[in-house]
Amino acid sequence: MTNLNKAFLISTFLLASNIYADSIKLYALLLSMDYVETARDGSFLDSETNDYRDIAGLELEYSLDFADGHGGADRSSLEFNFSYLRGESKYNGFLQSGVVIVSSFQSTTNIKIFEPRLRWRETKKGDSYDVSIFTSLGYRYWLRDLGSQYGYKEEYKWGYGDIGMNFTFHENDWHVGIEGAYQRAFKPTMYAALNGGLDFDLGTTSGYSFHVPLRYDINKNTSLELAYEYDSWNISASNTVSGYYEPDSETKNETIKLGLIIKW
Repeated sequence: MTNLNKAFLISTFLLASNIYADSIKLYALLLSMDYVETARDGSFLDSETNDYRDIAGLELEYSLDFADGHGGADRSSLEFNFSYLRGESKYNGFLQSGVVIVSSFQSTTNIKIFEPRLRWRETKKGDSYDVSIFTSLGYRYWLRDLGSQYGYKEEYKWGYGDIGMNFTFHENDWHVGIEGAYQRAFKPTMYAALNGGLDFDLGTTSGYSFHVPLRYDINKNTSLELAYEYDSWNISASNTVSGYYEPDSETKNETIKLGLIIKW
């Protein structure tokens, strides 16, 4: 066995010996979206809205919980999260010829949202409540496809980071939390199926997220969770490409989550 293999085995053993617990979470998701684009003068351009029943998906999270925290924390954890949603929203806007508005237009848009995320969390544990801080790296892909009726689609893509804090309060088998984070995109882009395909560099893209989970412990290893999540992104106008640009917009997503948590 080479020295490199020995070092790898030793480091793996030391890491495993500090793992306090693993958990896996599986959620069913229902999403209500409110998206609005505005012109440079602040006037309305178009919107996407839907009811909760129109966009649904799944979220999977695997968490490694370590016995040793840092900076006064009792626990550290590494969370691998993946979510996928699809469905339809109601488009309300205008038909245009170049930059000239021809008429108002309403349609149905096919929506897909794909978002993997890696989060590091430090937690200080108490008898009746826990406090944690966290930071994340993630990637967001969002498809708006009006192809079935209008022959047009847009793909929004960006990596992002966030930083936030969580408070969780305990009462016997019940646990309720409140969590907030600031999020900022890295090099956000948008592809538009227009004139053979145009790629836009979006302006400053940032927002906030809030998460309120309510969890009930069925037993030591199994819990049920119902959660509400609010997620917003403010997207500044893009550069101009071939006479076109992507205007200022704001996305407000509200998600209801129902999930099963298993620890071992």
